[in-house]
Amino acid sequence: MKLRGSGFAVLGVWWPVGVLTAAGVLTIGAGQIRLGGQIIGAALIVGAVVRLLAQPARRAGGLVVRSRGLDVVVLLALAIGVIIASATVNLDPSADRPPPRSVTR
Repeated sequence: MKLRGSGFAVLGVWWPVGVLTAAGVLTIGAGQIRLGGQIIGAALIVGAVVRLLAQPARRAGGLVVRSRGLDVVVLLALAIGVIIASATVNLDPSADRPPPRSVTR
């Protein structure tokens, strides 16, 4: 979509990353924390692939921040971090608590 005089030409093809991220946030809001985190991690991986393969680089639009290699490495590192964090989140906080002490007087 190229509309002259609008921001669409500048944004490029990063919209799949935004759509997947929004889907991940909505999934987390619906109570599926692990699945939502995995969707957001997948969005970051898609962003890294788009940034790596977009020719010319300006087609990647909002994903272009620094050099191509650095952008891809940062997106992949964030994806790995989000996926690991969502996989290790403690969904039952009572499991780590010690049993209550009985009070004797």
